[in-house]
Amino acid sequence: MTENEGNDKKIEGSNPKKKLNVVTFTGAAGLLGLAVSLPGCDTICVNLSAKEILDLAEEIIHKSTRVHDTVALVSLDKLSYENVVLPLAELEARQLSLIQCCVFPKMLSPHDNVRKASAEAEQKIDAHMLSCRKREDVYRIIKIYAAKGESIAPEAKCYLQCLVRDFEDNGLNLTAIKREEVERLTNEIDELSLRYIQNLNEDGSCLFFTEDELSGLPLEFLQSLEKTQNKEFRLTLESRNVAAILELCKIAKTRKTVAMAYGKRCGDTNIPVLQRLVHSRHRLARVLGYAHFADYALDRRMSKTSMRVIRFLEDISSSLTDLAIREFSILKDLKRKEEGEIPFGVEDLLYYIKRVEELQFDLDFGDIRQYFPVSLVLSGIFKICQDLFGIKIEEVTEVDVWYHDVRAFAIFDSGSGKLLGYFYLDMFTREGKCNHSCVMALQNNALFSNGACQIPVALLIAQFAKDGSGEAVPLGFSEVVNLFHEFGHVVQHICNRASFARFSGLRVDPDFREIPSQLLENWQTDYNSGISRCYESFTLKLISGYRQDITKPLVDEVCKTLKRWRYSFSALKSLQEILYCLFDQIIYSDDDADLLQLIRSLHPKVMIGLPVVEGTNPASCFPRAVIGSEATCYSRLWSEVYAADIFASKFGDGHPNLYAGLQFRDKVLAPGGGKEPMELLTSFLGREPSTQAFIDSRTNYRRFEEVGLARHSLFSSRTACRETAVQQRRMVFVVEAKGKKGMAARQYQRTPPPMPKIEDDGNPRFVIFIRMANVYLWYPLSIIAGGTTAKIMVAAKDNLLGKYIYKDTIARNIAAVIYRDEKEIQKTAIKQHRVLRTATEFRYGYKLVENGNMRAALSTSDVIELPTQDQLKTVFDKVKDYFGDAKESFGKLSSLNPGTDEKTEETPDEKAKA
Repeated sequence: MTENEGNDKKIEGSNPKKKLNVVTFTGAAGLLGLAVSLPGCDTICVNLSAKEILDLAEEIIHKSTRVHDTVALVSLDKLSYENVVLPLAELEARQLSLIQCCVFPKMLSPHDNVRKASAEAEQKIDAHMLSCRKREDVYRIIKIYAAKGESIAPEAKCYLQCLVRDFEDNGLNLTAIKREEVERLTNEIDELSLRYIQNLNEDGSCLFFTEDELSGLPLEFLQSLEKTQNKEFRLTLESRNVAAILELCKIAKTRKTVAMAYGKRCGDTNIPVLQRLVHSRHRLARVLGYAHFADYALDRRMSKTSMRVIRFLEDISSSLTDLAIREFSILKDLKRKEEGEIPFGVEDLLYYIKRVEELQFDLDFGDIRQYFPVSLVLSGIFKICQDLFGIKIEEVTEVDVWYHDVRAFAIFDSGSGKLLGYFYLDMFTREGKCNHSCVMALQNNALFSNGACQIPVALLIAQFAKDGSGEAVPLGFSEVVNLFHEFGHVVQHICNRASFARFSGLRVDPDFREIPSQLLENWQTDYNSGISRCYESFTLKLISGYRQDITKPLVDEVCKTLKRWRYSFSALKSLQEILYCLFDQIIYSDDDADLLQLIRSLHPKVMIGLPVVEGTNPASCFPRAVIGSEATCYSRLWSEVYAADIFASKFGDGHPNLYAGLQFRDKVLAPGGGKEPMELLTSFLGREPSTQAFIDSRTNYRRFEEVGLARHSLFSSRTACRETAVQQRRMVFVVEAKGKKGMAARQYQRTPPPMPKIEDDGNPRFVIFIRMANVYLWYPLSIIAGGTTAKIMVAAKDNLLGKYIYKDTIARNIAAVIYRDEKEIQKTAIKQHRVLRTATEFRYGYKLVENGNMRAALSTSDVIELPTQDQLKTVFDKVKDYFGDAKESFGKLSSLNPGTDEKTEETPDEKAKA
């Protein structure tokens, strides 16, 4: 029995599913006699043997060569869209799925020989694709056709421009001498990049500490370290070890020693390498016609220019500085109390953030896990996306899969019932599987000249655990958020209706690619109908509206604590990220940037006075700026900023708004890469996107961001470096949307509090709202009960005169009540909404509770603003004379918080009545 036959037997025993609706391949796959099981997808094959993968790779190359040869031989007097552009477009669309079926087994197959064959096939296909983009004969035909200026559809014209760029990126528009220079520089850049990464991977630095010097570290961590004969612990400078020390070690000297050693790694070797690498990239950019490498890297992104990126980062940084200073003062005060007057260093940030969280919040994240079983989370995500985007998700059973716990689903348009696409879920860790989460495009949407339509197919890869009995372990919150983020990419891929595979699925501008997932991941919902405008994860739905098998709800007090915890130190964390984004952008936009001096000057400027760790230069251990994200480190933050604007503008009430969701699907997701991303967002928003909503979400709500402090290299794993280097060398045909790595274990959920219980005595009631004077965002505060005067006003509101009275005079009566007890009202407001603590001036508003509908009255939309105290003074006496005492007419304020123990103080008159 061969190895492959033995593997087939194992799979047969572990995979009881049978094939259903088998469709025979046509074209390359058909020649191999292969079969698939997703109806309508005749090029998706998920269980290829090692030999079949290599044979399919050869057929892909053969077919591609034949098409390119045909295009190259077209007579110059017969050039047309049909014989130049269309053959290449349809080749790309049909072969993408075949290429992916050759490539993805190296990440997921349980068989060693299949994974090796997949890696070999990928190398062959990549080499072939690169050679195709260097064919001068094909480039000549395409360039001549493009110069004709033939009238074609806008998307086709965009595709033609992309074809031209494919060749010109390889220097085919340059002279022979310059082309040789491009090739030489490209090889030099590859060699320097890999050398930098290799230096980090091979670094064997370690430190030795006594048990006392590692005070605060858990026993299991100490047991994982090697112990010397002197009973000292040997600490290697791996990211997980460094993270544990900086976050948990009580000894300041140990934290500083570790931070210094980690920041000095490869300083003597990698700094010269990075300097040469930056200079080589600048030279390459100039040969290709750009001023510097940053402009070359950004030319085809939303950001367009380095100057725009730097302005974007500096604007956010300056807007968050005041909040960061307040956050930093809390950390410094605690350090002073615990360690005396020792200066605060950047190496203390993680430790004291965690200390403050321990002191302020009492949370058991292990206990919180029970609220997130995988099946419930998955069904909740499906439900939310169905409600939001007008889609329907159904599992496809009895399908051919590569492992027994892989599942397949179909997505339909809920209105028409039309099949939109498919996706696979491979959610659990296993031996031989890749160790990161991502979404891969197995097939892109495309329209062919014969009228046929190719539907998209996606693959979501996650890394969830199973227990000893094979049951799925409940998810931590970071895993829940990550799954939602990745499923956002699935929705993005399936809803993309671009006619060309080049613009379909996830093959869009990288600055734009993460926006839909950031929008969904950071879903804010006013779940409690206006009781609080705050960051609410979509998990509110999971643990309340969609709860199926959880009988014990998460108590509201824990939810509130989690919310405050998620908001903690958001400005400092954002500034830490901005610091390294700026460093990356500046070195690639300045020919002569001094790497050491730059970080020394940037660090205190951005990090509110905190200097870089003594003796270190993070440039020596900052792989993101070397390979994978060079000159584009800002991109993740860019996506999150514009996702925040989209949500605040179109989904501000937090509920799944089907109308807005369908608009987003139609105007943003459907066009894909065929249109400029800024054009799509502007069309959807009705204006250009703004950074203001992102800034407000931090300065006003202190929303916690899932990007840990110092993640630039303090937590950059060696495995991730190797993977990034490999991924950078892959061709664009292999499309992935990578998940978040290194997300902190943040757990957050909240159950909706009950509606206030109000006795129906026939008197009108008004909900009182409060907001900060400089931020137009209302928070519900109290309920005021009206008396006889209020009844008259409300009853008269439907006639012409009454409308005036209802709109104006009643507001002044309510304002009179509020300003008499304003200090107490503000204290109550701050207790209910901690975000108001930073405010010094407030505004008030109200809404009538109509037909007993308290939920509608608590909504923060259509709040009527009350006059200020100064505005009220000019007419206060007249109002009082005409309507009598306002407080007597409108009764007393009642707290909205049903759990409050505070009682409203009675007036002497009220005591007498009692």
